[in-house]
Amino acid sequence: MMISSYVGTCLFFAYAEGYKGFQKKFSPLVIRRAFTLDGTSPILHKIFAPFYSMALFHSTKRRKIISWSVSGGVAMIVMVVKRFPYPWRNILDAGVVVGLSWGALSIAVEYFHTIFSGKLPPMDPFLPIPKD
Repeated sequence: MMISSYVGTCLFFAYAEGYKGFQKKFSPLVIRRAFTLDGTSPILHKIFAPFYSMALFHSTKRRKIISWSVSGGVAMIVMVVKRFPYPWRNILDAGVVVGLSWGALSIAVEYFHTIFSGKLPPMDPFLPIPKD
């Protein structure tokens, strides 16, 4: 039963976190927003570039709510899973490693694709509408 739980968890996290979460949504967003930073960008956007790229600030209200909710949700899930007994915590941790590895790889692939093709990901960067 534990082996099937391990394999099932890894497959679930590969699909849900890695493919659906990272590859299809988060990675293109991060790359798209990262490429909006240039010499004219405010210094705080450059200093906090990872947070800017994750749309945690200087984004539309809806996108900020989503980004902060996901970050907070992940933190709460981590606190709950830390209390799971052996082997269930380890099984979930293995799934998370698979999902995060897929995510890191998808960010790298998206970055190099953008560099070599010269085409930005076809994703809205969710920048706020400037006020006149």
